[in-house]
Parts: sequence; structure tokens; C-alpha cells
Amino acid sequence: MKVLVAGHGGLPEALVDSARMIGGELADVDSLCLHPGDSPQDLRDRMLELLEQFPAELILTDLAGGTPDNVANLIAKAGKAPSIRLIVAGVSLPLLLEFALSGAEVGEIKPEDFITESGAVVRFRSEDL
Repeated sequence: MKVLVAGHGGLPEALVDSARMIGGELADVDSLCLHPGDSPQDLRDRMLELLEQFPAELILTDLAGGTPDNVANLIAKAGKAPSIRLIVAGVSLPLLLEFALSGAEVGEIKPEDFITESGAVVRFRSEDL
């Protein structure tokens, strides 16, 4: 399962770098950062471009209702990136590692099994469309 971590500033890159220190290469994990001065449209364009090259099934965002989360949800709900099956807001290093190292396919994942203690929130599920 391909996982994209999207969030504010350098947090997504830092989480992925830290996860790789613990879990190894994690070739199916990538990050996308919203930097100061980026508009939501800039982020949308970069996210769509990345999702063409890296068709993530799961997007983990840093903050429910934040720009990266909103952009991911708009893309998913509009059907602009059909690979997206699940978006979870409230990413943390333990949550990223759980998903990245689970070996499960996204259809097999019950998000509530992973997020009950983390405070994360499911924001999009493709089967809800």
C-alpha cells in the first residue's frame, strides 16, 4: 500500500525520515509539504502531480481541516486521484509506522484498529462515495 504524508512545513518530510530510520527504506511512503507562501491551488497542483507518479492509496495529514487535509479531501471526493482510498487526519510517527509496516492492503485496514489511541480522525473513505 502506498502512503502519502501531507502537512504543514517540514513535518511530513521529518515524519517520513524518522519512520525510515526505524523501519528501513519504506519505498511505498512519500511526503508532501505545504510551505509558507504556498496557496491551496499550489498544493493541489503539486499533490495531483505527485499522485500521478506515486498513486497513494492512503493519505495521512497532519491536521483535520488544515489546508493539506482539505486539498486531499477535495481531490479524493472529486475523483481526481482514483488511487486514494482513505484519508486520515492527525498523523503521528507511531501511526505512520503502523500503516507503513502493516503489510496490509488498504481494503483490509480497519482504521479504528489503528487510530483509537492516537486521536486521528478518518476524513475520507472511498467506499463512502
